[in-house]
Parts: sequence; structure tokens; C-alpha cells
Amino acid sequence: MKFAITQDGLNPVRDRVVSAIVDEFERHGHSISSESNGVSFILNLTDLKHPRAGRRRSQSVFIITVVAGDHETDNIRALCYSTLVRTLSNLLIYVGPPNGSPFEIYFTTPEAGFYHLPFDPANVYERMLPIAGSHYAIENEFSTDLPERLWSTSPVVEKIKRYARELDNLGVLPLPFPLRDVLGEEELRHLYKIYGITGLSYGNLSARENIPELGGTTLWMTARGVNKATIATVGKDVLLVKGFDYGRGTALVSVPAQYDPKARVSVDAVEHECIYRNFPAVGAIVHVHAWMDDIACTRQNYPCGTRELAEEVVHLLSRTDNPSRSVIGLKNHGLTITGHTLEEIFDRIRGKLLTEVPMFG
Repeated sequence: MKFAITQDGLNPVRDRVVSAIVDEFERHGHSISSESNGVSFILNLTDLKHPRAGRRRSQSVFIITVVAGDHETDNIRALCYSTLVRTLSNLLIYVGPPNGSPFEIYFTTPEAGFYHLPFDPANVYERMLPIAGSHYAIENEFSTDLPERLWSTSPVVEKIKRYARELDNLGVLPLPFPLRDVLGEEELRHLYKIYGITGLSYGNLSARENIPELGGTTLWMTARGVNKATIATVGKDVLLVKGFDYGRGTALVSVPAQYDPKARVSVDAVEHECIYRNFPAVGAIVHVHAWMDDIACTRQNYPCGTRELAEEVVHLLSRTDNPSRSVIGLKNHGLTITGHTLEEIFDRIRGKLLTEVPMFG
């Protein structure tokens, strides 16, 4: 795997840590490239006072930003997350002020993952590699072939509206930083270009609806970045996924003649479609940033919307007693919950969700 480095000025602490990380990557056979073309990720070395946004030529290039703190802060999680957003990164590595040796390293992901550990190059490498080597599958391809009878709503769409409101009321949809509070217009345009999103929203719902003229695995799913309490419009707030092109990493979305061209199905569409395709008895899926005790959990904190996360969730479901009624933990992130219907899922989880997701190094 090749990677590039961009650097703002000099910072002895940050640069010392990065030098050790680079040595570890090279020890495992990866190499630095002087060009940003053809690389898997970019190490973006910047500073906290004026963080520079990472720039990639394509969505497939991951940005890993490294900054160093020179003073104590009351809310390091907020500092790290706001810096992650400002730098448009897939991972932020914050080198904390040393209180002795070694340095403390804090990891922050867009999915609100936040954990830390003493600096050790091998441990940092092990946590960076799954992110740097992941493959996004979050593109959308629209076809205006949604049957007219579904342009306004359907029984399944009405269920999604109802349970999206309940999900909102459960208090498990954190919004750490409204994007417009931390990003300028140019950065917002860049974010939309790369990810097709203009807002951050956590949690999503999907449910099957059999639409024979569109294929064998058709499902409704909430759109990216929408307020779950106010879902209203087909082709904008909720979208019909009729399949997935895994080679191109693209959800195949069926929309009415009048639809919002900026709408995008949730980034978790690849995971949901993969679950429905592999487990025909699954009729609905809910994803929340919450936790439950005694559940199977992914080993890595893969980014949402990647093939790797979808494949690991499917693998874990295949090892459960009943994949159609299971709960899978997503490391440092939340839960994927399968059921026969949305009603059945919510009956199972009411009063059992832990709003604090445990963080693991």
C-alpha cells in the first residue's frame, strides 16, 4: 500500500510520532509516494490552531490527520471531533501533552469513535491499517423507475416514518457538531463532493418491501443526514434501494419522476443490502449509536459505508443462532439490529439500550 504525506510547518512532538508511525508502515512493506495519485491514504500533518483540511483526488483516498496538543483541555473529545470535521478526515490522531512517557495517542473517527492508548508504533499501525485499507461503497445511481403507486408513500414507508420518530425520541441520535458551526462554505462544498452529504446524522432504519418489477431484494431506507423526526418525502427523506453494484461500490436507487438530486441513501446501505441478500428472513434493520450487553462485536472499527464493515457484520450474523433476530455491535460505534419487522425490533430494544457506547483500543 502506498501513502503520501502533507505537512504544515514543524512540530517536534507530532513529527517525532509520525516518523515512528511511518517507520512501522515501511517495516510492513508499505511505501511513501511523492505523488498523491495512486495512494491509499494521505497523512495530513497540521496544527490545532489553524487545521488544514485534507485534500484527496478521489473518495477512495483516506485522509488521516495528525495533530499534537501543547496544553491541557477540558473537553478533549470535542476538540478532537471538531478538528476531525474541519480537516475532512477519516481518522484523527491527536498526540496529547506528555505527562511523562510515552505520549498518549487519541483516535477519533467520523462515527464518533473516540479512544486512547499510550503511544506504541505497532499498536498505532494496527489501528490505522483497517481504516487506511478500507473501501468505500457509498455512491448512488438513480433511476426514475419507481412505480407511480409508490411515489407518495407505501405501508412500509409509513412504518419507517413512525419508527424513525421513535428512534429520535430514544435519545440515541447524537449530533456532536452541526457542520455549519465548524465548516465554511468551501469546505462544505468539498465535503459534499467527496461524500455527497451536507449534514451529520446518526442512526438509520430500513425495511424490505417486495416490488417484483424492480428485483428480488428491494428495501426502503432513510436518506443520509436527514432529521429522523421529520421524514416526509419519498425520493428525498426515504429512498428505495433495488440492488447494489459491489464492483463500483454503488447503491442502485429507484426514485419518482420528481426527486431531490442531492439526496443520498444512508452510507450504511451497503451493509443493509448485504444483510438482506444473505439472510432472506431479515425484514427490517435498525442502526443506532447505543449499546447492549452480551453481544457479538466487530473486531475492527471499520468506517461506515465500507465493504469491509458490511462483510464482517454478515460474518458475525452467520454465526448467531438466528441471524434474522440478532444484535451485532460495531466497535466504537453502535449497533446493527435485525428483525422480521420494525415493530418487532423496537419491542425487543425498548428500555434495553445503553446510550453510552463503550470505547475499545
